[in-house]
Amino acid sequence: MISDYMKGGFKIVIEKNRLKELKDAAKTIEEEFGVKLMINDETGEVMIIPSDNTSFDQLMKAKSIIEAISYGFDYEDAQNLRNDDYALEVIDLRDYVSKDKANQISRIKARIIGEDGRAKRVLQELTDTKIVIGDKYIAILGPYENVKTTRDALEMLIRGKQHATVYRWVQNWRRELRYRELIEKLNKTYQEGEDEG
Repeated sequence: MISDYMKGGFKIVIEKNRLKELKDAAKTIEEEFGVKLMINDETGEVMIIPSDNTSFDQLMKAKSIIEAISYGFDYEDAQNLRNDDYALEVIDLRDYVSKDKANQISRIKARIIGEDGRAKRVLQELTDTKIVIGDKYIAILGPYENVKTTRDALEMLIRGKQHATVYRWVQNWRRELRYRELIEKLNKTYQEGEDEG
């Protein structure tokens, strides 16, 4: 059960242009996680109120899914956050620019999007993540380790590394990941054979 502190729920302010997406998913979120969503159309405030038998885990997952929707992911992608292996990470682009250079954020976003959206698409495919680029942020959603790698790759691009260099780095990570998965599978098969023998 959740503490008295959490009984009041959470308040999240989301972009008004994301309210329709949230409203479409609200009933499903309420039923699955045992929460009540109170959505204020005027302010964009969303109150997530737990019921008496809502667990802390359910409350936090509902909050994560709503945050993902507010950052621009559709419910179909956001609902992956019910899986403990998935994560949502947000990079605030204002942390990477100096105050006196207003157009720096636009340049950074252009680098990440790439020509005809190619850079963003390649990164999503290589890391099996979803990336949303907002006004002043980049949001990443996917399996936890993949999100961490995507963040590192995006930060490399933000700091000016060549696209080809970043792609090579991600491809090396992918090879290592596949190798580790293969070794784990072989070890598991070997272990099962030992147990039977």
